Amino acid sequence: MLAKEKNVERLQLNPEELAQMLDKTSWGNTLTWEELVTLGKFIQAFKVRPNTVLFSEGELNQTMAILVEGRVEIFKSTLDEEKKSIAKVKSPQTFGEMSLIDGQPRSAEVVADTACVCLLLEKARFLAMSERQPQLAFKILWKISSLMSQRLRQVSGQLVDLV
Repeated sequence: MLAKEKNVERLQLNPEELAQMLDKTSWGNTLTWEELVTLGKFIQAFKVRPNTVLFSEGELNQTMAILVEGRVEIFKSTLDEEKKSIAKVKSPQTFGEMSLIDGQPRSAEVVADTACVCLLLEKARFLAMSERQPQLAFKILWKISSLMSQRLRQVSGQLVDLV
């Protein structure tokens, strides 16, 4: 996990401070303040230096990230093992949600393009939260479904231009 990386510093923040960070993202539009504070009990914040690999392609890591500061670049390996940049994501955005949901290995590599602050939600913590707060877990899943749907629509729009 990120905490083991030398270019990563875990930020010791309380749930209200984490909720304030979440409130500045699209998650603040989806969840109430009380729900943001509750979610803050299950997420961890990290400060990441530039050029740090956050997620590696093929890695089995069931964690979703909410980028609250900075920019990351997403790379995908070709059949020839060449890494190609497929997107740059700037805050406030969410990424890595597919592995949280389906438990499959990472489909791409994510590298900090600048100094970043990320909020991470691990699958084990999400499942623990869902047992205690099922309505909140449902709202989070709904939000993730919406994000994935938007991205699929974008990709299908780009794909039609290649055909």
